[in-house]
Amino acid sequence: MMAAMRARLPLAACLAALLCCCGGVEPNLYPFDPPPNIPDSQELIQIPEEVVTAIADAQTIQLREDALAAVAEGRRVLSIPGALEAIRSHRILTGMTVEEVVWSIGAPPTRVRDQGPPGGHTLMWQPPSLLARDRVWVRFDEWGKAAAAGTH
Repeated sequence: MMAAMRARLPLAACLAALLCCCGGVEPNLYPFDPPPNIPDSQELIQIPEEVVTAIADAQTIQLREDALAAVAEGRRVLSIPGALEAIRSHRILTGMTVEEVVWSIGAPPTRVRDQGPPGGHTLMWQPPSLLARDRVWVRFDEWGKAAAAGTH
């Protein structure tokens, strides 16, 4: 009996170490929804140009350009004042829609995390490099509007 337990001890230690390491790659994001009284058009984050270049997706860029042309022609309206300038300068503002955030960053998200009750999702972008400063997250409220953002 004791010999069997001693034989399992290294296996248990390896399993415990592996489980501890798995949590290390998961981003540590702020667990609570931001206050509901944050007004729209407040800057949350500016995405560095090198990150945008690293993750840019040609199809998303084309969709963005088509949409921005439609806005310029008056055929389309963006969700908040200042969204047009924010999209062009790769900034994320409170109140932006998921689509507008994707246009600002220039690529679809690489991961989506469900925040659970009361609702909302966090979208995450990670370029091919593994530099922590290059990973971006944007949290959306239950109405699909950008409410918080940062890097991890």
